Amino acid sequence: MIATGSLHPAPSHEVFVPTSQSVHLWCKRRRDDAPMTDSDLSNVRTLFESEQHATLCTAHAAMDGWPFGSIVPYAVSSEGNILVFLSDISEHSKNLQADERATLFVADPAVRDQPQSGARHAMLVKARRPQGEEASQAEALYFARFPDAERMRSAHGFELWLLECQRIRWIAGYGAMGWIERDEWAAASS
Repeated sequence: MIATGSLHPAPSHEVFVPTSQSVHLWCKRRRDDAPMTDSDLSNVRTLFESEQHATLCTAHAAMDGWPFGSIVPYAVSSEGNILVFLSDISEHSKNLQADERATLFVADPAVRDQPQSGARHAMLVKARRPQGEEASQAEALYFARFPDAERMRSAHGFELWLLECQRIRWIAGYGAMGWIERDEWAAASS
C-alpha cells in the first residue's frame, strides 16, 4: 500500500510518498547494506536525467576548504557523468582548480514540502576540463540542453567541466538508501 498525499506514514515496509507526481513513487525499506535493485538504479538515473539544476558543492580554495554550494544547470553524458558550464571567475572554477573533488546534489522537486520523504542523491565526482573530441561531444550535449548558454562563452570565459562520477549516495525516502559504485553507474548508463 502506498500512502499518497496523507500525513500518515505508510506501513513499516514502505516509504511515505506525498504525491503521485514524484519521480520515485515508492521503495521498500531496506538496510543500508542491502543490494540495490535494477529498479532502484533506474530511478536514480531517471532523477539525474529529468532534473536540469542541482547544487554543486566544492571545497572553497580561499576559505580553508569550507564546503561551498550553489545551484548549477547541468547535463548528463551517456556515461552518466555530469557536465557543467562555469565562468572562470566563479567560485566553483577556482575551487575545482585547487581540488578536483566535489559533490552534485539533486532532489525530487515533487516532494519539496516534505523533502525527506522523497528521492535525493549526492554524486561524488572528480572534476576536469574535457579536451579534444571529448570536449566537442560534451559541448554539443550541453548546448543541446541549454541552447542559450553557448552565447555565454565569450562572457567571463565560460568553459565546460566534466564531473566524473566516483560514487553516489542514493536515498529514496525514509529507510531506503545505499551507495552506487562508479562501475555500477557506468554499466547502467551504457
